[in-house]
Amino acid sequence: MLDAVGTGLHPSAVITQLSEKYDITERALWNDWLRRDKWIPLLLSLEDFAEFTKMIEQKLSAVQKAAWSIYLHASNDSARVGALKAVLESLEIHRDLVQTQGFMDRLEKLEEKAKEGIFVK
Repeated sequence: MLDAVGTGLHPSAVITQLSEKYDITERALWNDWLRRDKWIPLLLSLEDFAEFTKMIEQKLSAVQKAAWSIYLHASNDSARVGALKAVLESLEIHRDLVQTQGFMDRLEKLEEKAKEGIFVK
């Protein structure tokens, strides 16, 4: 889901496709998407997905570049508004990724300190 949204697809389109593909209700998928602040950190903390963040950031960058190009060259307001919405959504996803990375770094440092017994009196 995150990968598909990271390519620039709107979450509603992704949810519709996933619902049909995996025979899951759209409501369940929307609930998962709304709780992404809980599962994104878990996903990004897995060693198997170490390159996942870089890939998502590259895709988000490509989406933003394409959206800005559409915004600058569009001949109607609807296209410009749609392009700006795509930019804002990609920035929101990027913010979530950056915050998650910071959270994981701090958690790892706390775990190291706990292993060293720094918190024990």
